[in-house]
Amino acid sequence: MRSVLLILSLFLSAVVLFGQAPNSESLLRLAQSFEQQGDFERALDLYGSLYASDSANYGLFDAVRRMTVQLKRYDEAVALSLRRLRMTPYDAALQANIGGLYYMAGRERQADSVWNLILASSGKNQLVIRTVAGEQIAHRLFDRAVKTYLGGRITLGDRYAFANDLGYLHGVLMDYRSSVREYLLLLRQNEQQYDFVQSRLAAMVSKPDALTAASAVVGEELAGTRTVPLLRLQQWLFLEAKRFADAFGVARSIEQLLTSNGVEMFQFAERLSREKEHRIAALAYAAALSRTLPVQHVPAARFGYARCIEELGAAGDSAAAVPALPGAAVSETRPVLTAALSLYSALAAEYPYTNTGAGALFRIGMVRYRQMNDLDGALTVFDSVLSVSPAGPMLATVQSVAGEILTAQNRLPEAAARYRIIARSPHADADRRTNALFRLAELEYFRANFDSALALLRPLTENLRTDETNDALLLQYLITENRLEHPDALQRFARAELLARQNRMSESVRELLEIVELDPAAPLSDNALLTAGERSVRMGRYQDAMAQYRRLLEEYKTSNEREKAWFRIGELYQFHLFDAAKAVEAYGTLLERHPFSLLTEEARKRIRLLRGDAL
Repeated sequence: MRSVLLILSLFLSAVVLFGQAPNSESLLRLAQSFEQQGDFERALDLYGSLYASDSANYGLFDAVRRMTVQLKRYDEAVALSLRRLRMTPYDAALQANIGGLYYMAGRERQADSVWNLILASSGKNQLVIRTVAGEQIAHRLFDRAVKTYLGGRITLGDRYAFANDLGYLHGVLMDYRSSVREYLLLLRQNEQQYDFVQSRLAAMVSKPDALTAASAVVGEELAGTRTVPLLRLQQWLFLEAKRFADAFGVARSIEQLLTSNGVEMFQFAERLSREKEHRIAALAYAAALSRTLPVQHVPAARFGYARCIEELGAAGDSAAAVPALPGAAVSETRPVLTAALSLYSALAAEYPYTNTGAGALFRIGMVRYRQMNDLDGALTVFDSVLSVSPAGPMLATVQSVAGEILTAQNRLPEAAARYRIIARSPHADADRRTNALFRLAELEYFRANFDSALALLRPLTENLRTDETNDALLLQYLITENRLEHPDALQRFARAELLARQNRMSESVRELLEIVELDPAAPLSDNALLTAGERSVRMGRYQDAMAQYRRLLEEYKTSNEREKAWFRIGELYQFHLFDAAKAVEAYGTLLERHPFSLLTEEARKRIRLLRGDAL
């Protein structure tokens, strides 16, 4: 109200100063100001006076109508519109809006009569039909808009008319089958509209009912017409539904129709590989390579197939159902990882000094490191990668993994040398260099060089945009909180972390428990108990873990780690001791005692799951 009075006072002051009546432009600005502030009565008075002197101005007419609607004076709005209509009797938008005004006034029959009269007199004018439907949609009369479009389709004699509009409206009304049928009309009319149709369906199929309906309708359409765009749509829907085997069957049909010499199957395999559906992806890669796949795709297809075999082996899967490549000896009786190594070795031999060869060598190193725990063998392979690809994007990846292995072997100075190469390399991106700096700080921490570690951590903690910032802050806090008054406890904690990196979990847990026995007042003692429990779980020592979590809760009443301890106890009961009632009790205690914890949302989900409630 105060702002309104200020505007009026300024306006009146201007009138007194200049000794003239306000012009229409000033009145219009004042009316617009009133409208923006929600003072529709005053805005209507000013708009009305302007319209009275310029009744041909459509903008002023629309403003007066707008204000009467805002004030719910619908009869006045109708009368105003009817007078305007005498000036422009063929204005379909104005006619349709009069119907909308009748609807807002609660006179639905009159609204329908107006709309029907417009449609009956419009002939075969698509624009008029859309105008009426648009007015109905504006009032959320979606059913009526559907009838308007369907009636217009009959009037026009065009089965494809308004397909996009009807597809949208049926979707709003959750009639998904009808919606999909309309979008398929667009595809039938013009196959170039595939991307548009898929984008429209993508907005719906996140709902399970819509996905089921879409799959069914596309299947029905394919029963009568078998085209590549329809098959692609079906394949995409199967992928959305995680029906990978069905999608593979469709991919074979597309391959047969296109005779693409395996390119279609190769592209499908790449998609499945990204989806981490390695078994079906392996089948697709093998199918692609069984054809005369263009030579430029062969290395990638063979590498992709080998990656799938590796992943199946890492998951403990069998090679029995995985086909051998044409011309390659992948015995189904051999261990899957051995088969993967054989495939990678062949690629490295056939494509030396190429990205494919270097990538194959790198995967051999990863298999030896991750799956076979052959650290020396892995390092040798990684060094051979650097000899065939000494620069470029692989350098940072290879050196980083080599640093991990050297750390696991307790060869910390050599690990540091690898990370320093990354930190200085122009071939490493900013994220890789930042990660390398953090790893260097960790190595100083492991060696109890706490001042050096803090110096390396400082620039990382000042840059809040990196992925390592949070880890750097946590490590910085751990060191600064303990290094002066509890240096021995901090040194033991660092040694326990290094032992865990070396997969010496029993020794790591012993170091952590020694901290609690020797210096229970150290700020990191509660963290030591929590970490000991987590590592005991990794070793399958569930009762030891439970004892460590319980001890934390009993001896450290003010610890910030208590909420995590309750959560870990719940996990122990849920996933390892299989006692649902006690798991619910532990999660419930977390919710009761730590209601603002970041873990509460997940705890609630797990309680509902354990009780069998709907999620």
